[in-house]
Parts: sequence; structure tokens; C-alpha cells
Amino acid sequence: MGYSNPAAYQRFMGRWSARLAPLFIHFAGVEDGQRVLDVGCGTGSLSAALLSVSRDIRVVGVDPVAEYVAFTRQEVRDHRAVFQTSAVEDLPFCDAEFDTALALLVLQELDDPGQALFQMTRVTRAGGCIAACQWDFDGGLPMQSLFWSAAEALAHTEVARRRAQGNPIKRATLQDLAEHWTRAGLRNVRVAPLELAMHFCSFDDYWQPFLAGATPTSAFAATLNRETAGELERTIRSRIGNVQADGSFVLPARALAVAGLKH
Repeated sequence: MGYSNPAAYQRFMGRWSARLAPLFIHFAGVEDGQRVLDVGCGTGSLSAALLSVSRDIRVVGVDPVAEYVAFTRQEVRDHRAVFQTSAVEDLPFCDAEFDTALALLVLQELDDPGQALFQMTRVTRAGGCIAACQWDFDGGLPMQSLFWSAAEALAHTEVARRRAQGNPIKRATLQDLAEHWTRAGLRNVRVAPLELAMHFCSFDDYWQPFLAGATPTSAFAATLNRETAGELERTIRSRIGNVQADGSFVLPARALAVAGLKH
């Protein structure tokens, strides 16, 4: 996955995960008193939002990157939550141990999302909900589309190579996600777009987190900007519209959510 700097990730994408998490929880229908598995808990955005749902909820978060687990333990200090390092494709839990299993913005980063879905289903009780959510990378995330279009203009071959190597599920539509869940044997499968607005107080608020290299995308951005002597930055800056007098601007964002119940 190539993620090792949780503090930088939090500034880059984690702040938007925190905005998306309550929408996802509402979509999934998480109920009071449930035991919920947060698959690929990252910097803890979903777990923190889950803990705010009710006093009786219990959360177990797992992530394959030890640095992220350590970060989340510091950020989410609550006796109702436990965090541990684990591969998402090989969850260390008994069958039917959870009421609900949720994955926020993680399946598209895995080499084998199908195996992760199998594991999420295995550890969820009969009748429990298995749900996931990912950004709509096909035009629903201008924050990154701005970068990729500028990068393509400056390094077309490298961008094409990276896109060819990308996980196919990253290009999934709502229909594709529904089909994944149906093939996994889940029932009452439903999908929905989740929309929010990304408010940036300045261009630096948007751009500086890219340069921290928290993800493979932002690491590529930092490298390309350096190799082009800042031309990448200048190109992106020129393409952002509707900038206010104080330098702030808003970009829309859309995520795709899918949920189903275990037989």
C-alpha cells in the first residue's frame, strides 16, 4: 500500500475521511450497542465517528501498518475501542464475532479486495451488515483529478503507466460495487453516492499536503513537482476556478458506498 506517515496522511486525506465517516455510518445503518469492526482503520476517522454514535457501541480497528495503529491509539483514546495491527485479507477473529464490518476508503488500496470482503463477511454474524465506501475516482474527486490532469500534461507516459497498474476496483461504479457484494453472497445489497464539499482556505492548504508524500499519489506529486521545477504546482494553480478574494475555494467530492447483509 505504501503508507507510512499517518500525520502527513491526516493532513492530506484524513481530514476528508473524518467528514465522510458520519455519512457512511448513517448509510450503513449502524445501531446502538453494536460491536463494529473498522477494517483498515487508518488514522481513526471512522472509529472516532462510530464512538460518537452511542455510549454502548464497541469498536475494534485493524490496519496493516503499525505506524497507523500507533497513531490511532493516541488519537482515539476511548475504553470502548481497541486497535491492532493485522492484514485486512487475514483477519485474526472468530467467525460471526461482529455485528457490523465497515471499510472506509481502504478496499481500493488492497491487492485482493475480494479476499478482504470474504474476511469481513466471515467475521460478521448472520444478518449483520458488511459495508464499504471509496472515493469516486471517475470524476468525483476533483481534488485529485486536478493533480492527475496536470501531471498527465507534464508526464504522460508515467501517468499512463501508473493508471495501468492501478487496482481495477478503484475505477468501480456503484453498479460494479453492487455486483461485488452480490457475488460475495450478501443479500439486500444497496448502493448510494455520498457527497460533501472540501473547503480549502488557500492554495497552500490544498497543495502542501501533496508534497509530504503520505501516499503513493502524493509521493509522485512531490517528485514530479521537483523534477519540473515547480511547473506541476503552477499548472494546478492555474486550473482552480472560483477562488474567492481571500484565496479560499471549494471542491466537491463524491464517494461510492455499498452495503449488504450476511445470510
